[in-house]
Amino acid sequence: MRRQRIFHGETPPYYWAIMDEAALKRPVGGAACMVEQLERLLRAAARSRTTVQVLPFARGAHPMLGGGLTLMTLKDGATVALVESFDSGEGADSPKRVVQLTDRFDLARSLALTDDESIELVRRYLKGYEDDDDS
Repeated sequence: MRRQRIFHGETPPYYWAIMDEAALKRPVGGAACMVEQLERLLRAAARSRTTVQVLPFARGAHPMLGGGLTLMTLKDGATVALVESFDSGEGADSPKRVVQLTDRFDLARSLALTDDESIELVRRYLKGYEDDDDS
């Protein structure tokens, strides 16, 4: 929670997230938990310096399957990357590796829904979890 303070300061960083539709579909923690998480996601996506896109199932395989990627542009303009899987993480700061990873991110971004389409999809999943929670 302390790390999230950076997004509420005077000059928050730009944050661009691409998530797989599976993160919306898989009911981790039950319907009530998913409602809370998706509402939080929608609040975050509403911030001016935040973009959230969803990679839908319909796009099939994509270059980000099997792990997560964080790209961070530092104040000096350098970019560093963190590649994570279910049990490990690997930092990358060599220019060649960062370019390879940035290319993967860019390809995933090109396959993802627009931010408006993504938010609409999140809202549809939220409605489904709300309906499940009511029953």
